[in-house]
Amino acid sequence: RKGRSRKETMSSRCCSSSGGRRSRLQRTTAMALLKVASSQFQFEIPPGMFEQMHGMGGGGHRRQREAAPQGITEQFNWLKATEWNWNSWRNVRFGADGRFEAPTPDCERGGCRWTTDEQYIYVRWGDAGLHKMRPTKMAAEPETKLKGKRVADGEKCQATFVSKDERDEDLDLYEVLGLDDEADQKEIKKSYRKLSLKYHPDKCKGEVEVGEDMMSCEKMMNRVNLAYEVLGDEEKRILYDTGGLESVKEGVDEPQQGGMDPFSMLFGGGGGRRGGGNGKRGPDARVELAASLEDMYLGNEVSAQISRRIVCRKCAGRTDGKCASCGRCPNEVRMVQREMRPGMLVQQQEEVPSKEKCKIEETTLKARVEQGMDAGAEIKFPRMSEQMPGQIPGDVIMTLKQKPHPRFTRKGNDLYMDMVISLKEALVGFTKHVDHLDSHKVTVQQTKITKPGEVKRIKNEGMPIKDFPSERGDLFVKFQFKMPNELSQAQINLVNDLFPVSSSSSS
Repeated sequence: RKGRSRKETMSSRCCSSSGGRRSRLQRTTAMALLKVASSQFQFEIPPGMFEQMHGMGGGGHRRQREAAPQGITEQFNWLKATEWNWNSWRNVRFGADGRFEAPTPDCERGGCRWTTDEQYIYVRWGDAGLHKMRPTKMAAEPETKLKGKRVADGEKCQATFVSKDERDEDLDLYEVLGLDDEADQKEIKKSYRKLSLKYHPDKCKGEVEVGEDMMSCEKMMNRVNLAYEVLGDEEKRILYDTGGLESVKEGVDEPQQGGMDPFSMLFGGGGGRRGGGNGKRGPDARVELAASLEDMYLGNEVSAQISRRIVCRKCAGRTDGKCASCGRCPNEVRMVQREMRPGMLVQQQEEVPSKEKCKIEETTLKARVEQGMDAGAEIKFPRMSEQMPGQIPGDVIMTLKQKPHPRFTRKGNDLYMDMVISLKEALVGFTKHVDHLDSHKVTVQQTKITKPGEVKRIKNEGMPIKDFPSERGDLFVKFQFKMPNELSQAQINLVNDLFPVSSSSSS
């Protein structure tokens, strides 16, 4: 397979190439070589040379490009998960997710897709361009053929039905469990328990009807187990939602030392998981969350709204229904193998257009501010950062920021406040009441002379201590005097009588 030249590969996608084209190619190549020899290393590549070499049509001019529709119409659901022989060349496959699989580099990199309209099948085959075909029969049966042409040059193409085999990758795991995309973990677990009892080997023998097909109980039990293994784990579920089972297989973490990995067993693998969960995780997003001192004192749920990119599940190639508001996802980076020289393959990173669709969504996060939390405390929302296809989203990490309070200032677990008293209260004492953060009354009492700037400590009237809310810090009250603007002569005389000036003070 690898030994075939690019020319052979591209030419074999359509029906037999004409001998005239091969002759034109030979003449064109000869003329190019002649120019090289006679122009002292200055040469010109004739127009259309590369197009002819790669089977893309003669003369270097393609026909007007025909636009392919988006999505797969309902009447062509029978075509999903089917294998066909293309032009008596090799087998190709129409994946259930709209992926077109063929033994060519562009398709192996995920660059080939198929869509339909009411009558035709459209295959976007990488470098070979768009192919438009029509089935002889609307059924996946041995007599069915797909006939059509390549849009670029009109060359006829044909595919013959081989088989229909739904792989694990073709399954909709939500449908396997009879759930919708928004199901929570409680619903997933409930459905799994119900189906695992239904298809248990002790209760289910032989075959059962699944949709329009018959399937063995053992196979259905395996599918139910697979669906629960993926959807029952939040990280595997997000990988599945954004990139399918292929992303789940690639994205699970390496196993711990020892033991057999049941996830790999479900996929038919060995004892260890395939790798690199860390490389499939996106970056965290950090935001500030403003909370009042009352929220931190009492504990409260505080809502915050963020805008983030999400992947539109099952919207690749579709623009209808829920996919109408979805657009193109950012390019993806993939590892590909390249042949540097014969027998030497290297792995390189390559940026490729994403086949998935994304949109910006307003998401409301409800943060639980616990009693005693302080400014700078972090509240984490796992996997709620921006999504990328086939990647576990990072976390949204909210950092608490305290709003200013009109009365209290917080320092650690203690509260501080200023209290203004009159000159009379400073001299003869007083009893005052202060509304605390939960509206209970705190009594502040002085029975002696209060000095300017004096601070009174009231124990256990500060902030609750986090994780130990029955314990509290202290409240510190600093006294400020409110002095009269002026005194009458009678008041002055009275003060002089009450506070005579001693001879030592006057000297």
